[in-house]
Amino acid sequence: MLRDGTAGLSWGQQLDGEPLVTGMSTSGIKEVLESNYGQIVECLSPEADCVLEEAKGILSKGELDLIMSKRTNVEKVSILLNKLMTKDNETCKKFFETLIIRIQDGIFPMRLENLFMAAGDHEVLWSRELSESNSSGATNSEVELVATDNPQTGRKRKAAKAANQKFTEVKRVRKANSCQAREVKSCSTAPFTESQEVDMSFQAGEEYLNLPAISDFAEDYKSLMVKCVSEKYEANMAKEDQMKQVIIDQTFRSLTMKDGNVAKLKERIDASRDDVLSSPGLEENQDTVANLTEFLSKKHVSNCRVHILLGKAGTGKTKLMHKVCYEWAQGTLSHFQYVFLFEFRQLNLINKSIDLKSMLFDLFLQPQRNSHAVFRFIIGNPEKILILFDGFDEFAGKASVHTAPVSNDPMAPLSVGQLFSSLYNGKLLPGCTILITSRPKDVLSLPLDVVGQVGEVSGFNQSKIEEYARRFFRDSKQNHQAICHLQKNRKILNMCYIPAMCWIVFLCLERLLTPCTAEPKLPHTMTQFYIKMLTVFLSKGTTSKRARANTETRLLNKHREDIHGLCELAIKGLQESKSVFYLRDLLSEKIVDFASLYGFLTTFEVKTIDQNQENGHAFIHLTLQEFLAALHQMIDNTISDQVLKRTFSLKSKWTSKNDLRHEFTAAIHVFLSGLASKGCKQFLSTLANKNEAWVQIKQKAILQNLQKLATTNLTGPKIIELCHCVYETQDCDLAQEVAAQLKSKFELRNFRLTPADMTVLTFVINSGASCISLDIGGCAMDLECVAILGTCKNIEVLVFKSRKYEDRFAGTLSEIIPKVSSLKKLILTSCSISEMGITHLASALKICHHLEEINLQDNELGDAGITVLVDVLPEMGSLRKIELGDNNITIDGILRIANTINTCSNILDIHVSDGGNVATIRFFSSSTSNPINRSLSSSMEYEGSHETPLRKLSLVSCRLAAQHVHALGEILQRCPLLGCLDLSGNELKDHGLRRLVDILQDCHILKLINLSNNSISEDGVLCLASVLKKCPWMSAVEVSLKHDQTVFLKFSEQNKDTEVRDELNPQPMVFKLSGTGDSKIMPAPLKKLSLTNCCFQLKHLEELGCSLENFNDLAELDLSNNALGDGGIEMFVKLLPKLQVSRLINISNNFISLAGVLCLAGCLNHVRNITEVEVSLGKSGKGLIKFHGKCRLQRVNEFQESALSFETQYGKQDISVPKKIRLEDCETDVETMGNLCLILEQCSGLTELDLSNNALSDDVITELLNHLPNLRDLKILTITDNIISPEAILLLANSLNICENVLKVEVRASGRASIRLEKNVYSLEGNGKKPDPLPSQILSLKECNLDKRSVESLFKILKHSKDLTELDLSCNSLGDEGVQYLRDSLPKLQVLKVIDVSNNRISPAGVLYLVESLYTCSNVTEVEVSLASPGRSLIKFARRCEKKVCSVKECKFKERELFKLFSIIEQCTHLTELNLTRNMMGDEGLRSLVEVVTNLKDLKELNLQRNGISLAAMESLLEACMACPKALTVRFEEPWITGEDAANLTQCICTHLNVADIGVKKSTVSIRLVDEGWRLANDDSTRIDPGAQHPSLQSISLYECGIEAPQLLRLAPIIKQCSDLVELHLFRNKIGNKGAEILAAILPVFQRLKKLSLEAIDINSQGMVTLAASLCKCRNIKEINLSQNELGEEGATELGKILLGLEQLKKINFSGTSTAAGLVGTNRLVTGLSNCTILEEINLDSLTLSDSGAQLLADRMLKMAGLKKLNLRSNSIGWKGAAHLASGLKSCPAIVEIDLCGNTIEDVGVMKLADVLPVMKHLKILNLTQNNITATGGERLAQALKQCPSVEEIHLSTNKIGDQTAKKLSEALPKLPYLKTLNLHSTELSSDGGEILAQHLALCSSIEVISLPENHIGNKGVMELAMALQKMTSLKTLDLRLNRFDDRVAAELTAGLVCCPSIEEVILSWNDIGDEGAVRLADALPRMLCLKKLDLEGNKITAAGAEKLAASLHQCSFVEVIRLWKNKISKDREHSLQEQDSRLNFLSV
Repeated sequence: MLRDGTAGLSWGQQLDGEPLVTGMSTSGIKEVLESNYGQIVECLSPEADCVLEEAKGILSKGELDLIMSKRTNVEKVSILLNKLMTKDNETCKKFFETLIIRIQDGIFPMRLENLFMAAGDHEVLWSRELSESNSSGATNSEVELVATDNPQTGRKRKAAKAANQKFTEVKRVRKANSCQAREVKSCSTAPFTESQEVDMSFQAGEEYLNLPAISDFAEDYKSLMVKCVSEKYEANMAKEDQMKQVIIDQTFRSLTMKDGNVAKLKERIDASRDDVLSSPGLEENQDTVANLTEFLSKKHVSNCRVHILLGKAGTGKTKLMHKVCYEWAQGTLSHFQYVFLFEFRQLNLINKSIDLKSMLFDLFLQPQRNSHAVFRFIIGNPEKILILFDGFDEFAGKASVHTAPVSNDPMAPLSVGQLFSSLYNGKLLPGCTILITSRPKDVLSLPLDVVGQVGEVSGFNQSKIEEYARRFFRDSKQNHQAICHLQKNRKILNMCYIPAMCWIVFLCLERLLTPCTAEPKLPHTMTQFYIKMLTVFLSKGTTSKRARANTETRLLNKHREDIHGLCELAIKGLQESKSVFYLRDLLSEKIVDFASLYGFLTTFEVKTIDQNQENGHAFIHLTLQEFLAALHQMIDNTISDQVLKRTFSLKSKWTSKNDLRHEFTAAIHVFLSGLASKGCKQFLSTLANKNEAWVQIKQKAILQNLQKLATTNLTGPKIIELCHCVYETQDCDLAQEVAAQLKSKFELRNFRLTPADMTVLTFVINSGASCISLDIGGCAMDLECVAILGTCKNIEVLVFKSRKYEDRFAGTLSEIIPKVSSLKKLILTSCSISEMGITHLASALKICHHLEEINLQDNELGDAGITVLVDVLPEMGSLRKIELGDNNITIDGILRIANTINTCSNILDIHVSDGGNVATIRFFSSSTSNPINRSLSSSMEYEGSHETPLRKLSLVSCRLAAQHVHALGEILQRCPLLGCLDLSGNELKDHGLRRLVDILQDCHILKLINLSNNSISEDGVLCLASVLKKCPWMSAVEVSLKHDQTVFLKFSEQNKDTEVRDELNPQPMVFKLSGTGDSKIMPAPLKKLSLTNCCFQLKHLEELGCSLENFNDLAELDLSNNALGDGGIEMFVKLLPKLQVSRLINISNNFISLAGVLCLAGCLNHVRNITEVEVSLGKSGKGLIKFHGKCRLQRVNEFQESALSFETQYGKQDISVPKKIRLEDCETDVETMGNLCLILEQCSGLTELDLSNNALSDDVITELLNHLPNLRDLKILTITDNIISPEAILLLANSLNICENVLKVEVRASGRASIRLEKNVYSLEGNGKKPDPLPSQILSLKECNLDKRSVESLFKILKHSKDLTELDLSCNSLGDEGVQYLRDSLPKLQVLKVIDVSNNRISPAGVLYLVESLYTCSNVTEVEVSLASPGRSLIKFARRCEKKVCSVKECKFKERELFKLFSIIEQCTHLTELNLTRNMMGDEGLRSLVEVVTNLKDLKELNLQRNGISLAAMESLLEACMACPKALTVRFEEPWITGEDAANLTQCICTHLNVADIGVKKSTVSIRLVDEGWRLANDDSTRIDPGAQHPSLQSISLYECGIEAPQLLRLAPIIKQCSDLVELHLFRNKIGNKGAEILAAILPVFQRLKKLSLEAIDINSQGMVTLAASLCKCRNIKEINLSQNELGEEGATELGKILLGLEQLKKINFSGTSTAAGLVGTNRLVTGLSNCTILEEINLDSLTLSDSGAQLLADRMLKMAGLKKLNLRSNSIGWKGAAHLASGLKSCPAIVEIDLCGNTIEDVGVMKLADVLPVMKHLKILNLTQNNITATGGERLAQALKQCPSVEEIHLSTNKIGDQTAKKLSEALPKLPYLKTLNLHSTELSSDGGEILAQHLALCSSIEVISLPENHIGNKGVMELAMALQKMTSLKTLDLRLNRFDDRVAAELTAGLVCCPSIEEVILSWNDIGDEGAVRLADALPRMLCLKKLDLEGNKITAAGAEKLAASLHQCSFVEVIRLWKNKISKDREHSLQEQDSRLNFLSV
């Protein structure tokens, strides 16, 4: 059946006479195909196989393969149709004819078949019209679609339109007669996987695209779109006007374009709050305010595709999008053909894939006809399309925009997110314009790199609000009231900046301000406002005044259920991140009706993809939803206060694309805070239907959270959020607490600040009790924000930093800063302030008398602005500092700043550098002469000075040249008291320097001129040398021209009464003290000239010599690092007598050779006052000549007079100054050494010769030693870092025989040797002279690799030495053979004291050789050997051997060797002591030893510790001793001796009758045996009582050996038998109360008991009572020790009672007993001392006597004339108790020690003690540490100590006695000849106190301990102490911890320590010692032979300094540890250094 034929006929009959067409025409078929593409695909897909079968004949194999590769039929058919479009029209026609004929089931609907059939008629009509209108015969393919100015083309478009109209009429007729076609949605597409195929299909479609009919369809669609948009917009506008809403046409919104800022958009939003783009501020003042047309004008959209429009919720973004559509419809945006508007709330409803066509037409507007043609137009002309996307922040898929796949196929089915991403990224419709609206925070979800332009809908400003108010309020009075209220309330006004909120606010105000209400209470916070808004909205319809009387409560009760439902909807939306609700989201229709009726919800229609309409609902503003959500949490019964605490938090204002929280949670915490205010109790109670107590619990939870948040570390935005919350509460107490918890620091960075923010911030700040610092940096803000700060009362520091604040900001700021009276510091850096702005500020600053500091750095003031500012400085009396750097200042501006030092008298310091980029002016304090911020460097200040600081002017690197010197000179000449002038880094050169030197005479510079880096040449340097001589007040010239030039001119104070002290270069102080200790100080004004790195040669030296000739005041001359050479040195030595330098000449690194060295050595003869010459030809190149200098503490003529007196009385003596020469790295040959020695022989007074690293050969050493006798005054010869051969070792040893003056020879093969000599000393007897005998000699050859052969050669030398005292051969390689040779040679040697052969690789056999010397050599008195590390082997000698000692420890003897040892010992018949510790002899060895011991009749001590001996073996030894009784002490130590075993051993020992004493201490046992029948009782020898069972046992001592009550119980019967026991000691054994009972049972037996010690035996008050009951029977007891137990009140009472009967008591010790005794018990205990009149020691440490107990004790002390020791530490004794004790001590003249440490006797108490101190002539120790004593009491005490000549220790630590006491104490020191310890730890000593104390400590020759830690004696005090150390020969410990001194005193301090031969411990920790100090100490360590510990922790020593110390330790075996913790040394270096020497300790302990 041919359906198409019939259809074609019927259709053709309706053509009104036109020819009949029986088939399809070949033209027009593609139009039908294009127009119905989707429906054709849908129809053909089910029959895809048949369709493809038919297509095989017209498609190529490749095309068929492509089609068959697709998986779905839809894809296959889509590609087939695309391929057909590429074929000719005839082929297409035949294909569709075949399909219609062959497929019988009606593959196409009737309508589509009719369209195919009508295609031919359409072509006939169109061709006919076209031929009539265009005779040119142009083909269809030549007609173009696009508009053009060509008339011919225009005619084609007109013809095409006419044809189309006729064709449309034909279709209408056909449509009326045809059957109704079924509607099928065309949603199928054919996605391409290969871009090539897609491009091919569109290219093939060009022919169709160019058909003129498409243009007509496009125009029709545009007309339809214009009509629909206009009608819809005008209807909405009328509705809004009726509701008084803000209408777009009122143009109240402002649109801000942000061209050029797009690249920084992400950065700005990342560092901002969510409202950073919400309103224009200072930061955006460069942006262009534009209208919408300009924003989307052609010039702006031509270069960019994507535009973003930002704005907060309610600012009108959505309405603006509709406005865009409307303005386009009005023809404004004519360059766009179409405008499509999509709201994301609409797109969120689409949950299936759609193509672009469906999105454009189905969701916006469907074309009335031929939609495919319109779509093809859109595809072909994307640049004419504008697509608007509104509300991106509401888009459900915004998080996946970055990752969503994109497609460039317009027919591809995609999700909404994919479609949006494809359009956004330009894959779909490339070239179209896209405008997106969003809130600022959410824009981070977009890829911002494609954004071309950013706009901002900024809402209202204040003027716009007022304009809108005039339109809203028709009543002018209401309008005025509303505006006034807003102006008073910043928070509500801030709400009105958002147009939508403004409308809501005005609705509420309109209701509240109606005429029927009298004086309404208007809201002041957001929460109050929303509460009012709720009731206002609910009160719609109530108009009468009576009805409103109780409206609020009534309405809330009435609508409670509905409000609850609305709140639930709000919280549900918040939890699900929804702001739009649909019917499925709503809880019930009732809620919708309620909310819509009262205006809480707005309703809108949303068009869906299936052309249906759905109603959506949203709250009228998001903040309303937040308020209701917060309200829900406060009134819902299911939410507890604990849940509120957990969920409440401040919103994080910092924006991140990963932030999943919905934006409208921004204010919920603010509303919760507001609802927590007291005023909301009734409101919440009504809604919750609960009492106010229930409400208050929840409110309290919120307030507690706010308090807690204030204590956390909050960012700037969170601080603001917290302030908003606090403001909402209107709780002033909470605000005050929050302000205090924020720690006075408000730092706000890089986010927008609104006036509302400033309002709440001001509220919190003003509520605080103290001033704060407000730091605002990079925060955009309105000028109105600045104005609000004027109301702040508590701002102390105000900081602004932003480039865009500029002059407008400065002008506004100048109005408010005078109002902030608390402001002290103002910082305006980087604010772009110019001359105009500073003019405003200057006028304000001069009246700001409270300002102390101003910072205007990095602005644009220029010279003019600087001038304006500095002119007002004299009027700012309180100013301390102003910074003006980086302000585009020229040299004129710099000089203008410099001149202010003359115009402003209170300026302290002006510093300008880097061409004006740094400019700071500091001022004196108005209240004192000392400035707050002194800029003088430490090198320019006097330590400890209290004088007015001098002024300083620094113009550094300011491009000053010679031409500016005149102007600068005028400034300097007018400036009085200028301390320092710094002109470094300028361009003065020689010419400018000479000009400056010329004006120095007229300047008043008192300290320093710095001219460094001014391009000065050698000629200029010589000019400076002459200045030093001409200017009497100039003290130093220091110049170096190497690299960075340094040129310093230093001056001394012109005030003659001021002592000159150069802290950097302290002058030597040679002083002589009179017998009274007084000294006379004579200051010497010395000068220094330093010309280093100046390339000086011989010619310069001549000129310099002329300049300095007869210059008497030159102290130092530094010519180092020049080029003098040997010739220059020779000339320089000739000039030396004329130079008259008094301290030091430095000629280091001047290219000299050995000839120059000899020349320098010769100067020791030519110049009398040279003390040292130090030369190095190595890397250091050192060359120093040191002088004796001028006497500062004694006049020279006095010294000369004393010398004359000495000479007259005793004959002429050589009193020349001691001299030293040190030569380093000078490789000397024999001839040179001979010449050197000849020179040195002529040098009188040469005491030290140091030859370091000189590669001396044996011949050179021989030559040196040959000259040694001729060096008459030499005291020490040192050779270090020199390879010393074995032959050289013997040569040096032989010096003992060569020179009779040699005292000690010390040699190390490692390269160090020293020879100490002593000059012949004469004792003066009348007028005659008698030489004293020389002291003995010492030879130390340690670590010299000596073997037996070497020893043989050595002993040949030593045989001739008659005075050899000590011989040290330790750490060599003697071995057993060498030791054997030593044993055989001993009788031939004349060693007087000791030979040390430790660590010589000897075996036990060698040990036996050493022991044999006890009987082979008669002079050997002791042999001590230990083979364990560190090893010790000594042989000691004595002329008269009173005792013989053999000590053999840890020698690991084998059995045979052990027996041989015993046989050797047995031959030592006179052996008195035998020590065999740790030889593991065991029981068998002991049995063998017993036989030996019994035969040694003189043996007194036997030590057998750690030998693995059992109890049985010990017992056998005791039995043997009892069988052969003798007086012998035996000691054992075994690990098993503890607890039960210790008790067994004690029991065993007690059974032996000849045991006198038993002592067990831990695991050590000491047993003293006596002869049978005798014992010692006290001091008398008496006969033994024959009736006693153990008559000899006198003492039992069990010390911490694990004895407890059970063991004591077993020992009790044995001990009880010792009735004559004199001493019983049970130290630290936990016997407890049970043990006390056992003791109580046996104590009465011991009637002769004298001493009882029960320290720490773990008894309490009950045990004390038990003991007291038995102690009362021990009437003869003299010493009781019950310390470290629990006394208790009852125990103290009982002890007090029994003490009354112990009249023989001499010592009591109750220290550390528990304070549970109480005051009553303590007093009773003290009362018990009434009869103890012979007490000698009282120890009541920590007993808490208090004043009353002290009074009782003092009363008893009146009878204790023999009291020697009183210890009352930590007894809570105050000044009253001290006064009582003082009265009691009057009666104790024998007192030796008083310890009152840790009490509070204060000044009154110490003065009472001072009054009685003169009575105490035997007092040795006084400890008053930590007693709150100040200078008042300290001075009295020091004065009294003068009369206590026996004092040995003074402890005054931790008292604030200060310098005054130090001065008085120093006066007392000469009167204390026996003083050993002075402890002034933490006593507030300054440099002055340290100085005077040190000067007088020099007189304390017996001082052993000086402890001065934690004071401030500084360099000055340490310098004096260093000089005093030279006299302290007994000093053992020096503690200078935490005293603020540094390397500048290192040389003097180490020199002083070397003079302390007994020093053992030096503590210098926590100071500023660096590498220089470490090097000095390293050099000194080998000479501090007794040093054990050096503490340098907490200093500034680096790895370099530590390496020097480590290297020095190789020569210091005596040093045990050097502490270096907390220095500047890396962990890796610490590890390596500790591996190098384990004595370096880098740990904290």
